Amino acid sequence: MSIRGLALRPSEGLTLRDYLIALAMVGVALVVCRFLDFVAPGVASFFPLLPTVVLAGVCCGTVPAAMAASVGGIVNIALFAGQSLLVQSPFSSTFGSVHLAAALLLPACAIVLWVMDFLRRSARLAGAAEARLGEVFRQIPGAAAILEAPSGRLLMRSAQSQNVLGHAEGQVERSEDLATYGGLHENGRPFAADEYPIVRALKSGEIVRGERFRYRKPGAETVDLEVHAGPVRDGSGRIVAAVGMAFDVSDRVESERRLQESEARHRAMARRLRAALDVGEIGLWELDLATERVQLDAKIAALLGLPAEPVEMTRADMQRFVDPEDRARAREVAAHAIAKGADYADEVRMRTARGEPRWFAVRGAVLQDARKVIGVVRDVTQRRRREEALQEALRARDLLMQEADHRIKNSLQLVVSLLTLQAGRTADPDARHALAQAIAQVHTVADVHLGLQHAPDLRSIEIDQMLRDICHRLGALNPSVTLRYDMKAKVRLDAERAIPLGLVVCELVTNALRHAFPAGRPGEIALATCADGEILAVTVADGGIGLPPAPRRAGLGTTVIAAMSKQIGATVDTASTPGHGTRATIRLNVAGAKP
Repeated sequence: MSIRGLALRPSEGLTLRDYLIALAMVGVALVVCRFLDFVAPGVASFFPLLPTVVLAGVCCGTVPAAMAASVGGIVNIALFAGQSLLVQSPFSSTFGSVHLAAALLLPACAIVLWVMDFLRRSARLAGAAEARLGEVFRQIPGAAAILEAPSGRLLMRSAQSQNVLGHAEGQVERSEDLATYGGLHENGRPFAADEYPIVRALKSGEIVRGERFRYRKPGAETVDLEVHAGPVRDGSGRIVAAVGMAFDVSDRVESERRLQESEARHRAMARRLRAALDVGEIGLWELDLATERVQLDAKIAALLGLPAEPVEMTRADMQRFVDPEDRARAREVAAHAIAKGADYADEVRMRTARGEPRWFAVRGAVLQDARKVIGVVRDVTQRRRREEALQEALRARDLLMQEADHRIKNSLQLVVSLLTLQAGRTADPDARHALAQAIAQVHTVADVHLGLQHAPDLRSIEIDQMLRDICHRLGALNPSVTLRYDMKAKVRLDAERAIPLGLVVCELVTNALRHAFPAGRPGEIALATCADGEILAVTVADGGIGLPPAPRRAGLGTTVIAAMSKQIGATVDTASTPGHGTRATIRLNVAGAKP
């Protein structure tokens, strides 16, 4: 309020000094009024009071001026009452009316000032409330608006509305203008103005919490909005306004979508894992190292003869299922894995709840951070029984092979004995020579068979060792001849190729011993092996008289060499120089042979 350009001072920040000055100003005005009334009775002596009260309000504030006017009014009324006692019927004269008006002026000014201060405070509080509401709207991290009912006029809009909705300030003045905004139904149809949540709240009182829909901003950018809206009612329940807020939740929707996809993948993976475990007859278990409690899934419970449902028990109760002969070892294996934080693997004999013995393969991993051990269990009883049956079959096979080897050795020895006996009764030198060759060949077969007996796999023999054994036995045929070895092949051959190769070498060495050094002449025979890729070369060389220039009729030895070489696909190349010896080289493809 202002009078002649003067504004009343607000009542905030007042001190005692302001109140004392206001009282002093009103007091001086009363003294001046009394003086004027004494000097010029009947004059409107109350005229200084109103300017004084206004001046006190300007200088000292509304409240001090009102209080000073109140005190001055009381004093002025008291003076008027005292004065009225000195005259008769003061209200009946003009003089009395003037003095009564002067007496009531200050109380009237006080009342006016108190009312003005109340109105000013009310307006200030209302303005502060509006400012706080505006500040709240500015702080809302989304679009917010208030619509007036029933006109639909926009009363307030948050600062973030333009960022969220993409529309500038002033584009919406009434609810009907929302038709230009970009709300979209699931089928892509744009929202009508009355379909927006804030309009529904304004017209029907609907309360909307967390409604989501797609929203197209100007410029074709599409976002996801989450909208809240509700009506504002007065004391009688009548809708006077509606409040709405919209938040851009595109990032949250995308995160939720990714989370749902991740959860779907994890659920699918869990289903696949569970299916794989079920197909493999595998159960899951978990040991809590802090509580010493074990959780078993339904599969393990069923394997132990318990009801087919998840079960939890103490570690001590679980160990009672372990066969007494395996308990100490099983505890030691588990304790070592837990102490080292290593993977746990064991096969344990257990007895089910019905006492049935079973074998279980137990695997686990130690989670040090979680103080847990998790793992799987699989029933391997059938496999263990098959292995035991296989071991028994292998033992039986070994016995049979030992018996067969014994019988074969005896049979070969019997053949050698018969051939030796026949050779002793034969007078024909050629027949005795043929029988001697046969005996050597039988011995060669026996040597190879003996080598197979001592082989780890009972199927292949080391060529170098086989040839040494053959030469050691044949060396007795001509003690004056020295056999020298140079074995470098290091190849193992199966019996199907080793026996024919041994027979060929036997024939070549025998021929060299018998014919290369006649009449007890000393000499040397060299036997060498080498492997070049997949080709095995065996060389028998002597420094004897060499082969005769005229070819002789092929004997039994030559026939054996040709037949055995052809059987294993080998070639035999012979080179001889009269007086300088003979060299025979056997070449055999050993593809697939073991090193």
